[in-house]
Amino acid sequence: MADLYSRISFLLVIYLDVCKFQSLNLALKKPAWMSSVKGLHEIAANAVDGSHGTDIRDSVCSHTKPGDMSPWFVVDLLAQYSVHNVTIYNRGDCCGERLHDFVIQVYVQNPSRCPPAAFFICKNYTGTFGSVGNIACDAPVFGRFIRLWKPKIRNGPDVLNFCELEVYGVQSACQQFNYFRRSGIRLVSPVIVSSPDMSPLSCVLQCMLSGACVGVNYNRGTRECELLPRPQPTDTVSSDLGWVYYGNDLC
Repeated sequence: MADLYSRISFLLVIYLDVCKFQSLNLALKKPAWMSSVKGLHEIAANAVDGSHGTDIRDSVCSHTKPGDMSPWFVVDLLAQYSVHNVTIYNRGDCCGERLHDFVIQVYVQNPSRCPPAAFFICKNYTGTFGSVGNIACDAPVFGRFIRLWKPKIRNGPDVLNFCELEVYGVQSACQQFNYFRRSGIRLVSPVIVSSPDMSPLSCVLQCMLSGACVGVNYNRGTRECELLPRPQPTDTVSSDLGWVYYGNDLC
């Protein structure tokens, strides 16, 4: 036990095998954000709201700003999965040709908070996408964050817009979870539980085994444990030497 405690206290990565299974739409109503947003009615959340409507006038589609030369969309699955396929509903009232030549990337770490984060490619899609279709990954890819990136912009109005993105995969066969450690950092986000007088080992294991937690803030002085269930892209990060962050939202 002492050796395990030492590893969790001082190594940058923590591993745990957890056996689960999931085959529903993993992206449904999960946190989502884009490189830019055209307006109040074209937000990223529209693309994971469960609606299969395709008319942007019904506030069911996402839309980046014209002139965004490298547009992208990210959804946080709030757990690590082996991703097998993605289903996309394109805009139907007009402009479906804008969804073309995109890459579906899968990250373990948050690519927006950790720019050097490594990724796996689910699919490099070439050509113009149709109205709706299922895209199978070239091979199952493991991660928590799904990023749809359109690197080829033809002109200013060639934005990234679509109406729904569904992600399918599994969390099975005792997949290995990894949590990265950041000293002197606290992710300021709503918490499901704040427990006093816990060891860092107990704090991290409680998060990993809860099924509703993706990271923790741990105070080395007060031994306070904060479990983070649903980090948002707008959450702030504070610098405090007393805190240690374990998770995949920061690097």
